[in-house]
Amino acid sequence: MQDASVPATITIELPAALQPLAGNAMALPATGATVAEALADLGGSHPLLLSRILTRGGQLRPHVNLFINERDVRSADGLATVVRPGDTLLVVPSVAGG
Repeated sequence: MQDASVPATITIELPAALQPLAGNAMALPATGATVAEALADLGGSHPLLLSRILTRGGQLRPHVNLFINERDVRSADGLATVVRPGDTLLVVPSVAGG
């Protein structure tokens, strides 16, 4: 298990709706020891994108789901979930309908 203080480079995959906020990229690299740190790294170059994922208070927006290698971070340690080099963080907006 990786020490949470060691930064890892991961890939953040974006849904089509958020890609325009990332220069139309489908995925971006980010570095951090946790999901929160990786998102903060992403927000350094794409602050508007980050604002669609996290609230002003730094919490995960209720309508956004994050998965590390297909594991929901809410069922892990939330934004404190440790990431490892090569991990993929998938951003998935909730789907509503009726």
